[in-house]
Amino acid sequence: MKNPLNLLNAILIAIMMTSCVSSNVSPEQVKAKIYSNNFSFVANEFDNNITYSAPVGTGRIASTNIPQVPDEQIGIQVTHDKLVLNLPANDNGSKTNNYAVNKISQDFTVVRKDLDNDNILVNFFLNDTKDINLIKMEIEKDGKINCSVEGPNLKPLLYSGYLKK
Repeated sequence: MKNPLNLLNAILIAIMMTSCVSSNVSPEQVKAKIYSNNFSFVANEFDNNITYSAPVGTGRIASTNIPQVPDEQIGIQVTHDKLVLNLPANDNGSKTNNYAVNKISQDFTVVRKDLDNDNILVNFFLNDTKDINLIKMEIEKDGKINCSVEGPNLKPLLYSGYLKK
């Protein structure tokens, strides 16, 4: 009776360990995806400088700025010939699914730079939109991304998220 249970436990542990290992993205996979110019940035946090921080112990519960919809709908999709932005610009946009930054650019220039710490800097210069002209991304070797969206009449919107597999 113990033998089948031990075997079952061993199989279960092996499955759990392989599923954990397979969820990691290697630095080589991240670099290949970024340089292929075919990837998606999923934004799961943003800082628009209108949130407040309350001192600990004041009894206030700060509202979250994490969007309330599935992650895959919020972010930036990059393909060889198109850049699609679907991002909130404030807390209200993330709660109502009404995103202020909805753009599709088909005329853009990409500049990439490898850093000493294996991170990659990527700048997208948008030539066909007037209100947004620059998207900056720093992609870490584990797939985490910090991003800013900038324009001539737009204060920088800061996002963080991850590289979609």
